[in-house]
Amino acid sequence: MIKFQIDTSEIEHLARLMPWMREVIAEEMKAAMDESGLLLTGLVADRTPVNYGVLRSSIEFPQGYMVRGTSVAELTGTIAASKKDSISGTSAHEYANYVEFGTRPHLPPVGPLILWALRKFGVGVDEAYDIAKGVQYKIAARGTEGAHMFRDAWNLGGKKRVSEFFRQVPVKAIRRYGAR
Repeated sequence: MIKFQIDTSEIEHLARLMPWMREVIAEEMKAAMDESGLLLTGLVADRTPVNYGVLRSSIEFPQGYMVRGTSVAELTGTIAASKKDSISGTSAHEYANYVEFGTRPHLPPVGPLILWALRKFGVGVDEAYDIAKGVQYKIAARGTEGAHMFRDAWNLGGKKRVSEFFRQVPVKAIRRYGAR
C-alpha cells in the first residue's frame, strides 16, 4: 500500500491571499490528487507480478483522498489492493502484502502451483505437477521474496511525479483564472 500525504499549506496560503481564486485552486488540487492516484495505481500495477492478473487488476485508488484539518492544509491519498474477497475467499488486499513483502517458509497448497506451472511453462499436467512440487518444497524451505511493487512505484518516480503535480497547482490555477 502507498499512503501519501501532501502538505498543501503553501497552496492554502495562496488561497487565503487571493480568496477570489479559492474555487479554481481547489479544483486544481483535486485534479492533482486524482492524477496522482491514477499515476500511482498504474505504476504499482505495472510492477505487480501476474499469473491470472487478479492482483494486478485489484490495485486501485479506492477512497480518492481525505482532507485533514479544518482547512485544506493536508491531503492524504491511498493506493492499495481491493479489500473485496476473491474467488478463493482471500482478499487481494491481504494477498498483496504477501507479494509485496514476501513470506517466511511455509508449505503452500500444490493446486495453485500446478496451475501456475501449466500457464508459465506450457507443459502437461504430470510435468506441471513435478514443477509445482519442486516450487512447493523451495517455498517450504526458503519462503518467497517480496516483489516490492508499492515501494518501488513510490521510490522510482512516483514520489517525484506526485510532488511535481502539486508544485504545478498554483501555476495552473493562476493560468486558468487569468484565462477567464
